[in-house]
Amino acid sequence: MEAAQSEMRDRILDVALDLIQRRGLNGMSYQDISAAVGIRKASVHHHFAGKGDLLHALLLRYRADFNRVVGQVVTAPVAAPLKLRRYFALFVNTLREGSQDKSCLCGMLAGELLSLDEKNVEQVRAFLRENAHQLKAILAQGVKEETLRVPGDLESTSHMVLSTLEGALLLARCDGGPKRMEAVLTQLRKLLEA
Repeated sequence: MEAAQSEMRDRILDVALDLIQRRGLNGMSYQDISAAVGIRKASVHHHFAGKGDLLHALLLRYRADFNRVVGQVVTAPVAAPLKLRRYFALFVNTLREGSQDKSCLCGMLAGELLSLDEKNVEQVRAFLRENAHQLKAILAQGVKEETLRVPGDLESTSHMVLSTLEGALLLARCDGGPKRMEAVLTQLRKLLEA
C-alpha cells in the first residue's frame, strides 16, 4: 500500500513538473494533474493539500536531482571547457524534451516569484545560488588551467552565465528552438574559452 502511495505521489510530481515547465505554475491546475494522471482531483489533494505543498515537494526533488547531475559534471576528471559544454547541454536537453516547449523549472518559477509563498521562493533562490556556485567552480578550474578566460570576477561571471542560460532557454522556446539556443551558447563558449 505504501509503495503504491509513493508511486502515485511520484506520478503526480512528474506530471506537475511537465506542466509547470511548459505552462508555468499559474497555468497549471489540480484538474490538469488529475486528468493527466487519471485520478480524481480530490486524490491529488490527498497527496498534496494545496499547490504550495505540491510545489515545495517538487522543488525539493528537482533541486536534489539537478544537483546530483551537476555534481557529476563538476567532479568529472575532464578539462573545464568540456564541463561547461556538459553543463550547457543540461539546459539544451530540457528544451529538446517533448514539443521543445519546456523551460528550467526554477527559471520558469522565477518569472512567477511574486505569486509563490516564502518557502518556495527560498527554494527557487537556493537552486539559482547553487547553480551559480557550481558554474563558479567550473570557471575557477578553467582559469587555473588557462582554458577559460573570465572577464572580471568569478562570482559575477558565474551569474552572467547562469542568466544567459536561463534567458536563452526562455527565448528559444519562443523562437528558434534548440538550434537557436545552441547558437547562443556557442557564442558564449567562444567568449569564455581561452
